[in-house]
Amino acid sequence: MIASKEYSTEEVKRAYNRRSWLYSKTVAEMERGYHREAIQQARIQPGEKLLEVAVGPGLTLLELAKLVGAGTPISGVDLSTSMLAMTRQRLASGGFQQATLKQADCRALPFEDASFDVLYNAYMLDLITEADMPGILSEFKRVLRPGGRLILLNMSKPDEKPVPRERLYRLLPSKLVLYLLGGCRPVLMLKPALAAGFDNVRRIYLGGKAPSEIILATRPV
Repeated sequence: MIASKEYSTEEVKRAYNRRSWLYSKTVAEMERGYHREAIQQARIQPGEKLLEVAVGPGLTLLELAKLVGAGTPISGVDLSTSMLAMTRQRLASGGFQQATLKQADCRALPFEDASFDVLYNAYMLDLITEADMPGILSEFKRVLRPGGRLILLNMSKPDEKPVPRERLYRLLPSKLVLYLLGGCRPVLMLKPALAAGFDNVRRIYLGGKAPSEIILATRPV
């Protein structure tokens, strides 16, 4: 995968606060089919303790909440306060009151070790620098219980060969990439997940208008 442009946490937070409403009506809708496939592959069970990292406008967390059940607490984090506000409203409208939503950086999740059965993360690692990925995956592993499941959904490509989106990413100035492309480029997370020490790692590639990959893995018992 190509090198990421580098943005500070504040730059990312500001950009996603500003584009939250537009994102929810455009990009998030385009990604919904990919989320449906990832959720199906995740095999979520009623009563499971679940965390979504980078909840965005809350469309996916609402679907995940339906699967674990209204009586089961569900958790989510995001950098953007605007995204969290949209998620909070969406969950409340859906009748899910037992939701813990926190503003947090994925590099330091505000939860104790082994807190969750499932961690779901979508369309976030594709805006992260490669150097930060090992620490983030380690943090994901930390908050999962032994045997807990990791589900990643990322912008991706079939293999390591260059694709047009990467050329566009490289050509555009950093600020335009952040606001027009969300700061995202295709990533390949199978090898990083293996290197982070996860078990049962497998990759499912999904083509279409927004080529993506699903990475499924478990924390070692």
